[in-house]
Amino acid sequence: MLYLKNYKVSGNINSVNRTRFRMNLIDQVKRISLQLVFLILLTCSTRAVSDNANSSRLILIVTSSDSPFYTPTRKAFEQSLKNSFSDNGIKVDFRKVYLTGDNSKDNHTLQTQINAHPQLILSLGTASTVDLYNLHTSIPTLFSSILDPVSLGVVKSDKAPGSNFTGTVLLVDPGKQLETLQLADPQVKRVGVLYTNNDPTSVPFLKKAELAATNLHISLVTEPVTTDDDIKSDLNKLNGNVDAMWIIADPASTGAEALQDTLSFCTARKLPILGLSGATVHAGALISLSPNITDLGALTAEMASSIMSGNTHPATLPVRGPRATILSINLNVANKLGIHIPSDLLHLADDVVDSNK
Repeated sequence: MLYLKNYKVSGNINSVNRTRFRMNLIDQVKRISLQLVFLILLTCSTRAVSDNANSSRLILIVTSSDSPFYTPTRKAFEQSLKNSFSDNGIKVDFRKVYLTGDNSKDNHTLQTQINAHPQLILSLGTASTVDLYNLHTSIPTLFSSILDPVSLGVVKSDKAPGSNFTGTVLLVDPGKQLETLQLADPQVKRVGVLYTNNDPTSVPFLKKAELAATNLHISLVTEPVTTDDDIKSDLNKLNGNVDAMWIIADPASTGAEALQDTLSFCTARKLPILGLSGATVHAGALISLSPNITDLGALTAEMASSIMSGNTHPATLPVRGPRATILSINLNVANKLGIHIPSDLLHLADDVVDSNK
């Protein structure tokens, strides 16, 4: 019996030891497994950081000319996009091309740059946008500093571009522009506009403007201009038929000669001018409501970031208009014309020309 008891006790002890051994073994396996998981995660994280640190994104920026007009938009685009990717340790490289006006040379330059396989293309201006579209590249392309991509044929519609092209436009609603003029000078009932005959951008723009003008009880008096026309003669056709002139984004209206002739025409007749931008207001227009082109660059960068991150595709990314505008008023011109700018409107102005200050 003693032998049997000892045997049983001994068996119980061995059973306990085996259980403890198994538990210790399991604990060790768990610890080793956790350490391995930690090492794997650490290695993956380190590699990811290293990959991001060494990775870069190539962006091709094509500008229609070397005009300083495009500079604020381009710089804002570059800085905003850099900031967007810097948090992930990704470097953004920008390669810039300026069109010369020589179609053969420009197309060769563009094709060479496209062969470098940039991740995205930014096109500034109408000429560069049309040239890139005609090259039939599949690279995602964002345009900016243009008016109407639909009339240019680069997108099917603003809401659903339907191709690898989308972007931002300069166009401020024509109704809002006319309303701004009306607020500054309620006496204005007839507004004259010079535009290039059959221009694919100006014609649809003026159709929209005519609808808006009707709602404001304003009549648009449009005068088509051909390349052989004398601007002064075209302006004289409007003499006595307009209370103000409107400078739109059309060479017949904003060209150096056209602008100067319009300013002289209106000064002689004491007519206010609704300008295209702050620059035209500083040149002698009464007022303008124009896009904030710096913010336009930042907005375009946000669209670029979304495309490059794989969150969206240009074909389904709607074309965006300005989300910020700049109201410019020339008080010197207002005083010469005997126009009293309402204080409420003046307080909203971002840019005021006033020689008394």
